[in-house]
Amino acid sequence: MITIKEIANIMNVSPTTVANVIHGRTSKVSKENVERIQQALKEHNYVPKMGLEALTKGKTRLIIVVIHTTKRYTQTTVGDPFYSQTIGVLEEEIRRAGYYMMLYIDRNLDNIFKTALSWNVAGIIAVTLSKTNYDKLCSLVDCPVVGIDTFMEDTASLPDQGYHVTLDDIGAGKQMANYLINTGFSNIIVISDAKIGSSALRAAGAKAALKEHGISTEKQWHMVLDTQKRRRDSQYNSLLALAGKKYVLFCTADQLAFEVIGYLNEHGCHVPRDISVCGFDDNPYAEFCIPKLTTMHQDIARKGELASELLFRLLSGEKVAEKAIHLPVELVVRKSVLPPD
Repeated sequence: MITIKEIANIMNVSPTTVANVIHGRTSKVSKENVERIQQALKEHNYVPKMGLEALTKGKTRLIIVVIHTTKRYTQTTVGDPFYSQTIGVLEEEIRRAGYYMMLYIDRNLDNIFKTALSWNVAGIIAVTLSKTNYDKLCSLVDCPVVGIDTFMEDTASLPDQGYHVTLDDIGAGKQMANYLINTGFSNIIVISDAKIGSSALRAAGAKAALKEHGISTEKQWHMVLDTQKRRRDSQYNSLLALAGKKYVLFCTADQLAFEVIGYLNEHGCHVPRDISVCGFDDNPYAEFCIPKLTTMHQDIARKGELASELLFRLLSGEKVAEKAIHLPVELVVRKSVLPPD
């Protein structure tokens, strides 16, 4: 990689003159030299150092993407299709805009806050933080923050620098439950892996639909899976007793649905003949699992695109009116739900 000093030797000028042109301080540099140096920089593919740009211009082209995970993954967080697709889209959009992406993932919120404060960044995209922690992050930094799925139900309490891209998770959970009820099911169990966030909101939407249809929620209607495998398997084992009793399991994420289907099938309980199962997300594997999964489709890529677009609009100085963008969902009916006789 060519240096400022090497460009200066080629052009027969001082390194200071080249640096002044690079950083826009051209009042004392002749127009001819400015044009010559700019052409040389282009021809030799000179790349300015980000640290120097931050020091000389007070600017940075670094965007940090922080992800808070509320559960332990057996391998890595990015193995989850939701996170991997979100990260991939954000990286592409950030790079296309001429910025660089820094990724930080942690279950420890204090580490997330410290990292955000430790780096001179142009903006932050925060993924799956709770509302309280999203608000705290916004209060700590002096740059734009855009949230993806930070579980806000309204826009009134968003801080001035906060913006949000998400789904109407409550409405989406209600839509899936209504479909199951209209299909003929009255025995519906919602399965999730968290008591907060999108899983909880989708479960709340399903519960609202059950109540509207006069279906009791006094008996078990919601199972929150344990993070410990032995206890989790025990919960799955309890589902085997439901075989042949016209039950449907609404999993609040496709990954959970795959896990449930695998366990049931391995233990002699056929899906959907004995128990129906549906999911949420429509991740890339939903149409390849056996049986093909009935699920709610959300456009994960669009979330990342809109979050990036919103951040760069804010960085450009635009006054953005909308505080929250709620994307639509779509029911995708496949083979994992069989109407009860």
